[in-house]
Amino acid sequence: MSTPAVYRHLGVSKRGNVIIVRFGEHRIFSEGIVDVISQELYSVADRPDCRNLLINFAGVERLSSTMLGKLLMVKKKMEAKKGKLKLCDIGPEIRDVFESTNLDQILDIRDNEVDGVRAFG
Repeated sequence: MSTPAVYRHLGVSKRGNVIIVRFGEHRIFSEGIVDVISQELYSVADRPDCRNLLINFAGVERLSSTMLGKLLMVKKKMEAKKGKLKLCDIGPEIRDVFESTNLDQILDIRDNEVDGVRAFG
């Protein structure tokens, strides 16, 4: 039996067939934090049991444009393995960023975690 991965900047839980990720940082802005968080996100997406991934942005106040690119990479990883990615609980400041970059058209964004989990069917 393999040892479960340890995530320093993410909270990872499972509800049914959905893996839920929560951020441990309120500001995902500095290059160092973005690099570490994106590596942890990639490792979650690469898990064999990760077919449905819900990223919860509750509490995140700032997000760098670099992190937006990393989210697109997570989406590509999930699509490559025929998985699905959804986001939820995005605050108004960050929602503006998603809308101004048209990422709200590319990424599946749900109001809250309950809706997000339910949306996987």
